Amino acid sequence: MDLFSLYNRLLAPFAVFSEIKREPARSFAFALAAERRLLVVPRLEAVDALALRILELVNADPSLPPIDPPEAYALAFAKRAGYPLLTDNASPKLASLTLEELRGVEVLDSLDVLRLLYSGETLFKALKEFTEDTGVRFSARRLRELGVA
Repeated sequence: MDLFSLYNRLLAPFAVFSEIKREPARSFAFALAAERRLLVVPRLEAVDALALRILELVNADPSLPPIDPPEAYALAFAKRAGYPLLTDNASPKLASLTLEELRGVEVLDSLDVLRLLYSGETLFKALKEFTEDTGVRFSARRLRELGVA
């Protein structure tokens, strides 16, 4: 998987990992964990307070999409650990761009990751495959910015 050319391992807080319910994503996550390419991080008290604060800040701001507890925890963990957060949920990304308390937290969605991995025609092909595989569609504005729309 090309993602591991960017990151040696992925860390998933248990609160997020336990949300993986569908196959084949669940089997894939367990296979990565068995290979020690995905590490499941237990709940940490040091992150709990920040996660609660993020939950309150984001959900109190009508300009931001709501955030659920696992997303808030993942965002808090990313801030505390100094790691990027990989998610296709809009709320953590917008919160990191909007809330002063979260400035500096890098939140990447699939389009950001694909852009880091590929360029030119290879990026165009990867985007097409990704969309066919996942059903995730990116905004025309963002695709135009990349020159692939």
